[in-house]
Amino acid sequence: MDVLFVCSGNTCRSPIAQCLFNDLCRMRGLPYRAESAGLYAREGDPPTDGAFMAMKKRGLSLAEHVARPVTSSLIRETRLVVPMEESLAEALRQRYSTAHIVAFHPPVRDPYGGSLAVYSATADELANRMGWVLQQLDALKD
Repeated sequence: MDVLFVCSGNTCRSPIAQCLFNDLCRMRGLPYRAESAGLYAREGDPPTDGAFMAMKKRGLSLAEHVARPVTSSLIRETRLVVPMEESLAEALRQRYSTAHIVAFHPPVRDPYGGSLAVYSATADELANRMGWVLQQLDALKD
């Protein structure tokens, strides 16, 4: 796998990022693939209603998404780990010192508990940052 997006619970930000990244790569014909996980995720939790609806508004679906925690095998199989904020990146670096981890800066705020407008704004913000993620992947080729 190329990119692993990581947030806290894997029910909001990281599944939105995964969905947006994979859609962008599909539309551009790029060979990359992303997945997502949560540092504190409860296995099997569904996406939040806000995340589900924000993607539905974009014509995308989180219907198949179920939360999963970050594992050693996921990290080993991933070229680039992209946490939503630096505090998550630091925790990941302590556990997985050999992984290539680059956090979003500024951080992507957690929309958990917010309105659909808040979730939609988070999706917009993440969509605008996917070019940066592609640049990070390209830099790994050097």
